[in-house]
Amino acid sequence: MKLRQYLNKLSVVVFLTALVVVATATQGFAQIVVGTADAWTGEQVGGAIPLKLQGLYSEARNAGHLLSVWRGETNNQVWMSLDNHTPFTIGGTVTFQSPTVAPFGNDSFMVFHTGDNGDIWYTQVFGDGHNSGAWTAVPGNFTNLPVSVAQMGPNSNNLYLVYRGLGNDLRVWGTWFDGQTGSWANAENISGGSANNAPGVSMNNATNQLTVTVQGTDNQLWMTHQTLGASGWNSWLPKGEFTGNTPHSAACANGNMVVSVVTGNGNPAFAKFDGFGNQQSGWVAETDHPFNFVSGIQLTANGNNVYALANLANGGNWRLIYACN
Repeated sequence: MKLRQYLNKLSVVVFLTALVVVATATQGFAQIVVGTADAWTGEQVGGAIPLKLQGLYSEARNAGHLLSVWRGETNNQVWMSLDNHTPFTIGGTVTFQSPTVAPFGNDSFMVFHTGDNGDIWYTQVFGDGHNSGAWTAVPGNFTNLPVSVAQMGPNSNNLYLVYRGLGNDLRVWGTWFDGQTGSWANAENISGGSANNAPGVSMNNATNQLTVTVQGTDNQLWMTHQTLGASGWNSWLPKGEFTGNTPHSAACANGNMVVSVVTGNGNPAFAKFDGFGNQQSGWVAETDHPFNFVSGIQLTANGNNVYALANLANGGNWRLIYACN
């Protein structure tokens, strides 16, 4: 069981032996922690290390609990683990994409997955593991790629969902869930954006903003953000960095953010941004490893630490990327 699931992780000093600077650093460069292959730690679930899966895994924390979700290694079921305990499933799910999870309210989680027919399904799981045993489809929203979801503020019953359209529809769509009424808003094409892959979304509670990251149709990282309550999204801005997969972002409690991409060589790279999407460091790529990051890199924040989640050659692994300060 990992202490990071329940406490702010004790900082582990990683001595860097291989560091590649992809762009000239401005400020905060030294705070991005990038190390060697042995810096990664196998994800423990039900006593097994590391977690075996297809694609990426996702995790969220709420009320002192951790919920991890993933697609089964040898099947297309959505699997879950509460507080690193015995994995379980809910209903007869079928998915060909990685599921995702977000905190919901002050004591539960909402799990999402893409169905085999393009529907987007979700179910609520409480901190004690209680659930309804059923999934509900997000009405009128379809994709054949993974989705990304963010809780819209601490203890909020509202969620923001982003996805790319189904098939040849490259548009980036967003919709939000009102947990008080159980209803979904009409989906909007976020600032007219399109993408080559699934988008990512994160919530910055310090700046009260949602951030969306995409692999544009030019394979460049593009970003936009919106302050909660604003009438619309800001314009998309290119960040001048190639990405071969879905870029992700995560925000620390103090508002600093980290964004991940996959470079042209298939290596993960990370950079620091402020809470308004302004880049604060150069891109730093990790190269001294035998791993294939074809599934991309997921990011998750726990207080003032940002961690990377990946499916490496031996299974699900995590490690510290940025200690916000």
